[in-house]
This record gives sequence, structure tokens and C-alpha cells, in this order.
Amino acid sequence: MIDTYKKLPGNNCGECGETTCMAFALRVKSAKRKISECPYVKQEDEGSVGQESVVTMENNYKRVSRELEEEVKRVDLKEAAAAIGGDYENRDGGGVIKLKMMNKEYNVHNEGLFDNGNYCEDSWSKIIIYDYVRRKGDTPLTGSWVSMGHFPDAASHSKAFQKNAEDKIAEKFNSNLSGLVSRCNELEGFDASGELKADYVCGFNLLPRVPMYLSFWEADDEYSASCKLYVDRNADAYIDIEYLAYLLEWFVKIFVE
Repeated sequence: MIDTYKKLPGNNCGECGETTCMAFALRVKSAKRKISECPYVKQEDEGSVGQESVVTMENNYKRVSRELEEEVKRVDLKEAAAAIGGDYENRDGGGVIKLKMMNKEYNVHNEGLFDNGNYCEDSWSKIIIYDYVRRKGDTPLTGSWVSMGHFPDAASHSKAFQKNAEDKIAEKFNSNLSGLVSRCNELEGFDASGELKADYVCGFNLLPRVPMYLSFWEADDEYSASCKLYVDRNADAYIDIEYLAYLLEWFVKIFVE
């Protein structure tokens, strides 16, 4: 933990959402926060957290995915499929939900999550999809779009999210709107002009009932480019907000590759 603390500014600014740098370091150590969520951590330090912390984080993710998998075993998949926009099939005497997450197809069985016919080993894919299935979102989407800072559970992380997600898109495509449009098309985005005020707006379905809008403003003589990611006001009925924040950062990582 001390090694993590040494990489922080030590000024207790509170911009990460914790009251002190020591409190933030403790949460990084316990795998509840990422060191990159401190807006002042140097990029070269982001990947240098001790191996013990990395192992602890991965073990924590595996534990959560196992707990959620146990819950999914008790879910009525036919009922869940109708609620979450998945396709239900009765296969080999058991139910299966077919759905896409960021354009990749997955099959949800009561026994677990599968992709390409094989059991999925990725902890975060399982965490997100299991949570999505078990919630069986019963609240209609509103068509009203908000940033992540709108949700109380994510408000304290909004600056870190901006740094780790929105700013990366703005920096990558600062003077290259045509490149951004091309990348949106490659990832099966759909034109959403008129939905929000921006130079360019593109929609994506991260999950069947978890749409997202990417809004982009081009750089000009006075300002650099900027980007905002918006989700439906009722997104938290379908997915835990912390999991959604991770999913958005995952999307951005793919988007800027």
C-alpha cells in the first residue's frame, strides 16, 4: 500500500472521490479502485502497481464472477431474455439466452457464460453479463441522456472517468473527425444526429438494452476537441453503474486502438 501511496500527490485533493490519498491507496490495495482513477498519477506509474495488488484484484474479480454465476443458475432465462432484449432458445433440454455485448456474441446458460461454444474465462465479461441478466431490468428506458456523473454511485469518479475514457477519444481524434466517423462505422455505430447537440453524434448498443451516445466536438482555433459519452437516465435499472463505467472504459480502449 505504501508503494501505491508514494505514486499519489499526497495533497488530499478529493478529486478521486475519497477524502484522503491514504484512503484512496487503501481502496486500490483492496481492489476496489484503480490507481488510474487518480487524475494526477503519471501514465508510467499506472501499470506499476505491485504484483500482489494485481493478483488481489484478479482474485476479487473471479470471486465476484463466481458469486454472480451462482445467482444466474436460479434465474428463469426465458423471462430474463424478454426483459433484457436477448434471444431465447430451448436447446438440449435447457434454456439459452443469445445476446451481443459490444458486437460480440455470447450465450448465457444456467451453467454459465459461453462464447464460440467455449466457457468464457474472462471475469469481467461474466460479471457484466451475469449482472445484466439477473437484474431483468423492469424499468423502461427514458430516451433522456445523461453523463456518468448523473448517477450518485459514479459521481465521485466522474473526473477519473473523463480522463480514462472521454479525454482519450478527444485526444486520439482531435483534428480528425473523418477518422472518428470511420471508426464509429467500423464498430457498427449508428448515426444519431439530432439526438444531442454536438458536431457529431453516434449511437452504440453496448448491450441490447444499454445504448450509449458518443458526442464529439471538433477542435477549433481556440479549443481542443472534446468528447462526452451519454447513457439512458435509467441505465442503472439494467446494469450496476460501476460495471457500466468499466464497460464504457473497455469500449474506449477498443475504440482508440
